[in-house]
Amino acid sequence: MFEDCGRPCEGGDCENCEEKNIEGTYEEDALITMVDAETGEEYQFVLVDDFEYKDQAYCVLVTTDEEEPEMVITKVVKTDDGEEGLMSLDEDEADEIYEEYDRLCAEAELEDEEDFSDEEE
Repeated sequence: MFEDCGRPCEGGDCENCEEKNIEGTYEEDALITMVDAETGEEYQFVLVDDFEYKDQAYCVLVTTDEEEPEMVITKVVKTDDGEEGLMSLDEDEADEIYEEYDRLCAEAELEDEEDFSDEEE
């Protein structure tokens, strides 16, 4: 049984709801640990979404801090060893990427409302 993610879906019946179970612990596959390159401090996030914009892949992460969770968008990059990794956004690109994600969310919400209206008819 999964906790509702807060997005409009049928009783927790979408991918996002599966990220966190009822007890409040996260599925192991959804957890991501990032290390601050300057301080070495580790931060844990849950992967909640991903999207592409201008041929670049991005991941939407949420901190595991239950009191004040924070959303962070990172870009997917190839590491030196050929694996995929996540990198923080540059200040120059952050505004544009966050705006694009907000647009995608608004668009998805409109589509969900239209689908819901069609079902009621």
